[in-house]
Amino acid sequence: MSMHSSLLRVVRFALLSGFCMFLTACGGGSHSSTPPPIPVIQNLNSSTLPSSPVGLPIEINGTGFQSAPGEVIFTQGSISTTVTPSAGGWSDTGIVAVVPAGNGSSQFTTPGTLSVSVKTTGGTSNSINLTLVATVSFNVNNVTWTTTTPLPTPLAGLRAIAVPSSSNSNAFVVITGGFDGTKNNTTVLSNTIAPDGTLGANWSTIATTPLPSSRAYHGMVEADPGNSLVPVNSRFVYVIGGQQNATDAPGGTSTVFMAPVDPATGVVGSWTQLASSLPVPLAGPGVTLVNGYVYVVGGLQQSSEPSPVVYSAKVNTDGTLGTWTKSGNSYPANVAFPTVFGFAGNLYVINGDDQNETSLNVADTGGVTNVNFAPTHFGVVGAWVSTNQTIKDRSKQITWLAFGQIIDAEGTYNGSPGCCELERTTVNSDSTLASWNSITSSVNEPGANVYSAAAIVSPLLAPSNAPRFLLFGGQQYITSGAGYPTNPLSSKVYVNNAP
Repeated sequence: MSMHSSLLRVVRFALLSGFCMFLTACGGGSHSSTPPPIPVIQNLNSSTLPSSPVGLPIEINGTGFQSAPGEVIFTQGSISTTVTPSAGGWSDTGIVAVVPAGNGSSQFTTPGTLSVSVKTTGGTSNSINLTLVATVSFNVNNVTWTTTTPLPTPLAGLRAIAVPSSSNSNAFVVITGGFDGTKNNTTVLSNTIAPDGTLGANWSTIATTPLPSSRAYHGMVEADPGNSLVPVNSRFVYVIGGQQNATDAPGGTSTVFMAPVDPATGVVGSWTQLASSLPVPLAGPGVTLVNGYVYVVGGLQQSSEPSPVVYSAKVNTDGTLGTWTKSGNSYPANVAFPTVFGFAGNLYVINGDDQNETSLNVADTGGVTNVNFAPTHFGVVGAWVSTNQTIKDRSKQITWLAFGQIIDAEGTYNGSPGCCELERTTVNSDSTLASWNSITSSVNEPGANVYSAAAIVSPLLAPSNAPRFLLFGGQQYITSGAGYPTNPLSSKVYVNNAP
């Protein structure tokens, strides 16, 4: 081989080696030296103004969290606590972390504000503020009841939602639809809620913006900056599915109506039918809004058979809803008229009716005692878990949740009306429910004896630092008859005046 040929081969090898080294340095080789990304938090709890008590999980949305758990840092002044979430609660775009009470030697001040950041091998993220709220302790067994301003007309199958105001001096309640004994209605009502739970002296009928079509036995939720990514000082209410005409059997609809609510006056604006309709028509679905997502559980299908399907849709920043997603984890049973709520990172479903039904205005013979919960984060529902069943097999009942205490009430059930109107339980630290206990004293029961009523928990605490539970209308359960018009409708509104 000539000297010239050898030299040429050496030069070629050097050039190729240099090119390979360049590729490796730029990340083109098998051993990339690209640094991991700096994590970025976009929001907490898919909310504009997130809040949480100590000891409950929050959802951290963002990017660059990587696949393996890093750290979540909670800071208040000079107190800083680092939490390492479980691997199951960590992904590149979402983290579930429990809010700590402090750093072991010093406690966070409640109420107060925490700064939340995420630390990974890529660095430390930006910080997002989390409002730390107090958990109120109260004795449900001491609850007593009175009545406040009645509805303008008796209604059953109506729905009510509490709307926080822009002031701490009062809140609002908005009521939609309902069956008046003859027909379903387009009625929209609004009233103020005082801190003691009583309503304003007069209901406002929103005559200029009624529902676009009549509804009863629908779902209803409310979005605000504390539970969704909507702008500060905005409020939206939604009417989801439901029966259009009282003669329909069961006549569910798939429409979703949305209207803004003025946070200063409680006035409901014009209704818009959203493009994101339910995938199927439903009457009597269980509906709730948790951390920026609306969840729909069950409901009567057009075949009159209850459904086990669970749907979710995200609340967009303009108040509209995203596309509905069908959960891969259906509810364990077919069910209609359940009550549904979210707490501590779980979706709870209580009672309901598992039988076919065509006439929605009659008293059922009873529902089911089933209670199940499933973890739900970022709009995804996990596997369902059975927990302690209720004492009564309620259907078309109401349920109140406040600070981990639950009251299941009214509805139709096997047993004498006037007995066991209320039963209660609490959420355990492992997310199961404690055993249910009846509240049977006549002093501690409202005496409403209704089914297909509406209920809310006031956004305000009473001067006694206890929650206020309100019950609206419904159809009275009379043993001498079965179904309407024998069972009269109620216009009464009940509220607890103790504790």
